[in-house]
Amino acid sequence: MDKPSPEALRCFYVPPERIDGDLAVLGPEETHHLARVLRLRVGARVALSDGRRGWEAVVQSLEGGAVLKMVRELTPWGESPLNLVLGVGLAKGDALDAVIRQATEMGIKQIQPFVSERSERLTPERAHRRRGRWQVLAQESLKSCQRSFLPEIGPVQEFAAVLAGPEEVKLIFWEEERGGGLKSCLSAQRPQAARVLIGPEGGFSPGEVALAREAGFSVVSLGPRRLKVETAALTALALLQFAWGDLA
Repeated sequence: MDKPSPEALRCFYVPPERIDGDLAVLGPEETHHLARVLRLRVGARVALSDGRRGWEAVVQSLEGGAVLKMVRELTPWGESPLNLVLGVGLAKGDALDAVIRQATEMGIKQIQPFVSERSERLTPERAHRRRGRWQVLAQESLKSCQRSFLPEIGPVQEFAAVLAGPEEVKLIFWEEERGGGLKSCLSAQRPQAARVLIGPEGGFSPGEVALAREAGFSVVSLGPRRLKVETAALTALALLQFAWGDLA
């Protein structure tokens, strides 16, 4: 199976439920982008992803939703060898929107929003709506950054729930950690998976950091300056991908 050429094949996202056999029907927004924005026509070849698999496909029809016929499966493209899980505290405004976009571009495999002592609180209804929005943002970033797998975005959980995981490396970034420690962690043998926790605007409480230590997390910092949530998340992911992933 061949790797698609980003220059030659435009990539489109289709939910698995819109695939039937070797045919896929794009949703309204993707159909508009294909037919109206890019002005592709019947017979055009594109790349298609359902978030877990990818295909080369041919546009069969533009009546209603664009119908694409999948002609061959493609080798996954744009994916990091490092299985990265990001836990991030709920933040006010659109900070988490930026985190979702940037984390998807950085090759994250899973994003887990959580509620902590100093984070924003959401009603179940708002949490459900926000998660839906985050999933849409991840789908948009999936296409623009030319990767084949859609990161999993979990439901909003309590802080204690995001401490559990099978990853070999677990890091919690805390601005009160004066010893640094990240450089020595990154010099260790390359792991297959890592779990990273970034707090909300107010950071983690000492009690939460203690719980993380008990759960096997190393406490590290990103330097002497306080960073915004989106800046801290992007910086942490970039450093880990440079040390252990495919960012070079």
